[in-house]
Amino acid sequence: MEESFDFSKVPYDFGMCAAENCPKATTCLRQIALKHAPEDMIFLRIMNPNTLKKMKGACKLYRPNNKIINALGFMRTVNALTLNVADTFRLRMITFLGRKNYYLKRKGGAPLSPAEQQYVVALAQELGVVMEEYFDGYVESYNWNK
Repeated sequence: MEESFDFSKVPYDFGMCAAENCPKATTCLRQIALKHAPEDMIFLRIMNPNTLKKMKGACKLYRPNNKIINALGFMRTVNALTLNVADTFRLRMITFLGRKNYYLKRKGGAPLSPAEQQYVVALAQELGVVMEEYFDGYVESYNWNK
């Protein structure tokens, strides 16, 4: 049974691929997204066919369709911080994520990638917070950024 694909989750600037006879077409997010594009979308963001024709060997633009686990929110970690280290944690996270993304991701408004999750855990542990679970929730999604 084929899993349903939600085209609304495709980022606006994600380039789709219409390469003919691609051996990896069935597992490439770029081809899968194009296949599921709604008919009422007249203009799509498509990769240049001339670039695709010149490509030799393995495709450098291939995006696998395997899903990753993203964390939602890290308020559990924030609440476990002592007053002495809370400012250090917040400032270093803002430096890492940016101010807007820090506040957005802190409460689960945007998912944290696996790399961002590792940073949160490493920083919390460095500041003396050792927990069984650092995040408020999880969601499985495609890795559009790889």
